[in-house]
Amino acid sequence: MNTQPARIRFWNGNKSAPRRRYEAELTQQLLSQIDPGIALEVDHSDRLTAQAEAAIFSEGFDLLITVAGNPKFDGVEKHIIASPIAFGILGCRIPVYRRDQRARILAKSDTPFKAATIALPADWADVPIFQANDYPVVTQASLEACFEQVACGAVDYLCLGANEVQAVFEDYGQSHPELVIATGQVLYYPMPLQFYCHPDALTLQARLTAALNQYQRAGALRTLFERHFGPQVSALALSQRAVHRLRNPFLSDGSSLTETLSPLLRTPDSAD
Repeated sequence: MNTQPARIRFWNGNKSAPRRRYEAELTQQLLSQIDPGIALEVDHSDRLTAQAEAAIFSEGFDLLITVAGNPKFDGVEKHIIASPIAFGILGCRIPVYRRDQRARILAKSDTPFKAATIALPADWADVPIFQANDYPVVTQASLEACFEQVACGAVDYLCLGANEVQAVFEDYGQSHPELVIATGQVLYYPMPLQFYCHPDALTLQARLTAALNQYQRAGALRTLFERHFGPQVSALALSQRAVHRLRNPFLSDGSSLTETLSPLLRTPDSAD
C-alpha cells in the first residue's frame, strides 16, 4: 500500500518576493487544512516569456496564483477558484516619479496621471489596462529600465502594487535618489488574485475552494494578510489617499469583480 503523501506542485515565479512569501504560505496553510500529509512543492523560478508562463500546466504544475482575467492564460484550459485572496492590494498602484516633476504631474487635478506618460515592463498585465483607459504608456524591456527612464526624465512615472512598492523601490530606486514614492495618490483598478488549477485538477479545485472559504470565514486570511502586508498598508496610508479609478478590461462584463473596490481604500468617491 502506498503511504506516501500526495504531492502538489505550485508554480510561484514571475512576481515580487513579498508576493511569493505570502502566496506560498497561504497555499501551504490551505493544503494543510485539507490534509496535513500533502507535500507542497514550490517552484519560485521565473519563466522568461509569456508563452512559457502560459504553458506552465504542461510542465506538470497543479496550481498557481495570478490576476483574474490574466490575458496570458486566455485559451489555456484551467479551473479557477473564484474567491480573491489578497483584498485587492495588487490593484492599488502607487506612482513613483521624480521629485521635481510632482507639481507638473499633479497640475491637472481632475485626471493628473492621465496627462503624463507611464513606463511599464512590456509583459505586465497592467499595460493593456492602462492603454484601455487611454493612459499614455511607454513599454520597457524590464522594471529596471522603467526606473532608469523615469529617473532620466524620458518618462514621467511608473506604478507598483502597494504590496511591493517599498521592497521594489529599495531594490531599484536606491541608485536614483531623484525618485520618490507618491504620498497622496493611488491609482486603482480591480485586479484580484486568484488560484488557477490544472485542467485535470477538479478535486483539488473543489477541496481548495472549501478550504479557502472556511479560512476566510474564520478570519485567518485577513490575519495572514495583515502579517505580511499590514505594515506596508499602514506606512502607505492607503485609506487617506486620493483614489483615481480605472476599469479593468479583462474582467468580464457583469462580473462582481468589475466594480469591486479594495477594502484597503477609503470610499469609491475618494476621487474620479
